[in-house]
Amino acid sequence: MTLIDGHAHLVTDDPAYPFDPPGGTVAEAVRKDPMTAERLLAALREHGLSGAIAVQRAHVYGYDNSYVVDSAARYPDRLAAMCVLDAQAPDAAEMVRHWAKRGAVAVRLTSPGGNQHGGTPGTGWFAGAQARRVWRQASELGLSMCLHIYRWNRDVSLRALASVTREFPGTPVVVDHIGSVETDRAAPYPGADGLLALADLPQVLVKVTTLNLARNISAGIKPSVVVEWLVSRFGAERVLWGSDVTQTPGAYADMVRIARESVSGLSDRDAALVLGGTSASLYRVGTP
Repeated sequence: MTLIDGHAHLVTDDPAYPFDPPGGTVAEAVRKDPMTAERLLAALREHGLSGAIAVQRAHVYGYDNSYVVDSAARYPDRLAAMCVLDAQAPDAAEMVRHWAKRGAVAVRLTSPGGNQHGGTPGTGWFAGAQARRVWRQASELGLSMCLHIYRWNRDVSLRALASVTREFPGTPVVVDHIGSVETDRAAPYPGADGLLALADLPQVLVKVTTLNLARNISAGIKPSVVVEWLVSRFGAERVLWGSDVTQTPGAYADMVRIARESVSGLSDRDAALVLGGTSASLYRVGTP
């Protein structure tokens, strides 16, 4: 079974990649214990993973994606780079081209300045006219898209996503962290209707991460229950796992263990897809 971490945040203390946090500060734990590309690769080897998607840590570097693209360039067989952009910036489409030339395979969007506590209302950050130029450029370049949606903007964002994906039917779209659907609550899960409305759109995929699985465990819900629910609705070829390491706290060994436990109720084929096959196909990484 090929295992691939579909969501690993990298940080380095190399001064060639200066911190530029939008919030003005970087947590001391991140400064003192950075997850460098080399450290991540060592963890992958130790725990039997073949590769990972290096996701820009916007809270640390803002929109300067240099470290993830340079890391992927150094280790092309093991890492692929996902860049974060402000899709409402005047030069957003140009930046898609810039990072694609430097090797990025995916673009990630989230509400600028937003966090789990709130942010600017509306869906302009990914569905507005300016943002659609980013989608168009990504589509032309063959990049996939990824959306980070919070609970406070979940319902309106999931509703708006359907029209955007229909406009770009050939562009895969990954909904991060199960779209912040509250799978740590009893079913029917709050927010699930909006997510399930996308199940008929074949280019929409769903990522489940340690952020989700740890909340499930804390709520007394087995992670396997949630993963089986996702696979039953979207199919295993449209569900992928990511650790969210450095953003979600915890030891990497525990993240991998929980991921394996989360697919315990699936067939061998479906488990292999969720834990690596889907990411390998989408991001072209971690396979010979």
